[in-house]
Amino acid sequence: MDKSFLKGLDALDHLANSETPLGVTRLADLMGITKSNAHRLLSALVAAGFAETVQPRGSYVPSLKLWRLGAQIVARLDVKAIAAPHLARLVTETQETANLAVLDGPFMVYIDRVETDMYVRAYNRIGDRHPAHCTGTGLVLLAHANEDVLTQAFSEMRPFTPTTVTDPVSLVARLEEIRRQGFAVTKSEFRPGINSIAAPVRGAHGRVVAALGLSGPAERFKPARVKVLAPAVVAAAGKVSRLLGAPAP
Repeated sequence: MDKSFLKGLDALDHLANSETPLGVTRLADLMGITKSNAHRLLSALVAAGFAETVQPRGSYVPSLKLWRLGAQIVARLDVKAIAAPHLARLVTETQETANLAVLDGPFMVYIDRVETDMYVRAYNRIGDRHPAHCTGTGLVLLAHANEDVLTQAFSEMRPFTPTTVTDPVSLVARLEEIRRQGFAVTKSEFRPGINSIAAPVRGAHGRVVAALGLSGPAERFKPARVKVLAPAVVAAAGKVSRLLGAPAP
């Protein structure tokens, strides 16, 4: 293992657990290292955005970046349990299969789902992992992802059906539209004859932590019905977001 990396994590742990800002000397004593090594570790944490200097001069505290990462993890742990009854209610109201997904690089992963009783239905399994550019939940997640993830997604843009979007420029324009309207709609883009609608779920920090959606046969997702289903999906995602502590829109 990289000893320098582990020491950096140890330094960050000391900063996070200290009730007061730590100086170089104090951190060196706590870690049993030289002052020069303590200063080097702190400088690296500041450069990476995980720590910042405060008064008195030469003292350090963890930055909010650490909190943001922790909040994302907590939200992912909570979102499945909180969303479960809303997925079930959405299925009861719409008679379509409801899904909950999170982003894994340029892929989306189903972390929960509730199936409709309809004989003809979309079928996915919890744990299924698919390229995000061609599914409703995946597109919603990509619409709120960072540039690094988008760059990875561009490399995964292979066609699954004749209607799969495979051009990066077209994808960027589509993601802008999804952010503007607040939901995504797909039409036979991953599996022939299967359409979907999805909306973002936000955590306490306001960032998108998951996507909630419906999927089903294209013949039941005609434009007139999509106008009814989309608000229902957005409303369900909004309820889950509020329960996660997301700021009011």
